[in-house]
Amino acid sequence: MKIVHTADWHIGKVVNNHSLIEDQRTILNDWLAQTVALKPDLVIMAGDLYDRTLPSGETVQLVNETLTKMSQELACPICIIAGNHDSGERVGYAAGLLSGQGLHMAGVPSTEIRKVEVGDADVYLLPFSDHLTIKRLYPEETIHSIEDATKVQVARIKDKWDPSRVNIILYHGYVTAGAIEGAGEDLEKSDSERPLSIGTSEYVPHTVFDGFDYVALGHLHGPQQVGSPRIRYSGSPLKFSKSEVHHHKAFLEIDLDKKADTIEVVKHELKPDKDMRIMRGQFEDLLQGQSDDYIFFELTDAYAQHEAMNRLKKRYPNAMSLEYVALENRQRQDLKTKRHEVQATPVWDQFAQFYQNNTDQELSAFQAEIVRDIFQSTLKEDKA
Repeated sequence: MKIVHTADWHIGKVVNNHSLIEDQRTILNDWLAQTVALKPDLVIMAGDLYDRTLPSGETVQLVNETLTKMSQELACPICIIAGNHDSGERVGYAAGLLSGQGLHMAGVPSTEIRKVEVGDADVYLLPFSDHLTIKRLYPEETIHSIEDATKVQVARIKDKWDPSRVNIILYHGYVTAGAIEGAGEDLEKSDSERPLSIGTSEYVPHTVFDGFDYVALGHLHGPQQVGSPRIRYSGSPLKFSKSEVHHHKAFLEIDLDKKADTIEVVKHELKPDKDMRIMRGQFEDLLQGQSDDYIFFELTDAYAQHEAMNRLKKRYPNAMSLEYVALENRQRQDLKTKRHEVQATPVWDQFAQFYQNNTDQELSAFQAEIVRDIFQSTLKEDKA
């Protein structure tokens, strides 16, 4: 069975006031052309179809165009779930009607977990949800975290599944191969991924999905496996933040053979017309270049340059941001030095300096002695 796995399209994404809508149109057309050529048995999109729950009209139009082309050009079922950036109701709208066209959309969780039969395979769709929503669906269960909620949903699937068939699940969230105490340390994350909750309560151990032939994950933007070659994030098709400039964006081709108990994974690279990257160097040297790429500038000049960003934009119209890394490093070092000096200075002398700065008068010898005695007495009491 051949599967194409993609996720995290974030259609309508705006980065540093730059709309990526045309870049997304181009890369999704490229993705679709490559996918059609592969002749898959199933296409999976594992959440975050949209970047915002209330998308612009232009965004909705591109989503509609893309889904229509997919339905017309792909001769296989397409399964899509809502992610944490999506409106579940929007993704699930007209799901019954679209299923007749081979487009299976799951936006809102239900006690009747959506199952799509594809030949010898059963595909289970788990749209993103917080644990409180799942708790309301299963009031008889003890649910205090996303891990608890996911365990309950997976248990419901396993109560009814046929283990002799190819069992596939779509899931959007943090799945970790490590212990929950150090959850997430094994995952490659980026700045553009919105936190799902506070602390480690958002993480789900990969062992929750034991028994599935393939687990198609969404949420993390870098392609990676989690604990097993059968549990994978496809990553996003485009770079969405400075922290993603090193990513090699791709989608996954998965070949499953249930009888032989094998899985083969091929990454198909996606290359945009305009890359997102970092340029580092002296201001005058950078002014000699030119590019339409999305550039994060890191200037190594010792001092700020006059109208640096405006001048750079004449050569780099898609300049995203500018940092003076050498200057900031020096400022951090100066701050560290001052902090060390302050820590090495007796607190009564710090008070005397504070008094002088705010009154333009120095403490008399008598006043200074009283202040020193008070602080020394207080410090002794604290140690006791």
